[in-house]
Amino acid sequence: MENKQTNVGLTYGLISGLASVIFSLLLYLGGVKWFINPVAYAGFLIPVIIAVLAGLKQKKLNEGYLDFAAALKVVFTTFVIGTVISTLFSYMLFNFIDVPFREALTQETAEKTQQMMQKFGASQEQIDKATEDMMKGNNYSFGKQMLGTAFFCIFWFVVSLIIAAIIKKKKPEFPTVAQ
Repeated sequence: MENKQTNVGLTYGLISGLASVIFSLLLYLGGVKWFINPVAYAGFLIPVIIAVLAGLKQKKLNEGYLDFAAALKVVFTTFVIGTVISTLFSYMLFNFIDVPFREALTQETAEKTQQMMQKFGASQEQIDKATEDMMKGNNYSFGKQMLGTAFFCIFWFVVSLIIAAIIKKKKPEFPTVAQ
């Protein structure tokens, strides 16, 4: 049974990563505006749907039963593998494949941040400081990408707890007798 859990988590993690990369490519082809568009947040649904499918697949392999720990393991493994693949793709895209796109994305993000801060009544000094911080350095460096991955894994762990609690089904201790 342990081997099945690893394979399901790995398989669905790879599927999640591939689906996230394809979604990112579509956003990339749409340009900088698509990357910061609210539509981009729909990308969060991809790993969630695939993680739920992974948990359900594992449950089916276990004859309709899946304890909480096994469900958590499969679902979280799916999230972690998908996140790592997606992060590595983003790192390569922004740092090797299309650096000007990264710079344009940083500029557009800074402008949107300025607009948002103005709406919330931030002082011009605060806006200038935030913009300056955003524009200096590479926000898509390997270290920053890995830090983001770590934070995403914490977030995905909480989501995994919820999914595992929903899809778990304990096997009865005593088999039911058919009449």
